[in-house]
Amino acid sequence: MDFKKAGYKLLTYLPIVGLVAYSIKERKTRKGKPFPYYDLRKKEDLKAIGVYALEISYSVFAIGWKIYLGNGIATGEWNPLNYFKSEKDLKKTEKIIEKKSLEKTLNYNDFLK
Repeated sequence: MDFKKAGYKLLTYLPIVGLVAYSIKERKTRKGKPFPYYDLRKKEDLKAIGVYALEISYSVFAIGWKIYLGNGIATGEWNPLNYFKSEKDLKKTEKIIEKKSLEKTLNYNDFLK
């Protein structure tokens, strides 16, 4: 069993570490070539660019999930437009929420009697 290949394969599934590991691997394979840039007509270069795109999108998704999406969905604060509302709008919505909660408690109290 080749531990280098297994370790590299495990590293590729981590968000940013996979991108760094793949870029190091590409740099090592292109070290002796006269033209180290990517040619879109070659199949292996096209595959390398595709892997870069996948790794970058996976990293962006992972960072976005940690920063905004995961915390926002869990706490219910998922709408980014709520952060740009004015104070008047926020006070109006707070009053509406308070009225609804009071109405609900009054209705529950009527049933308890």
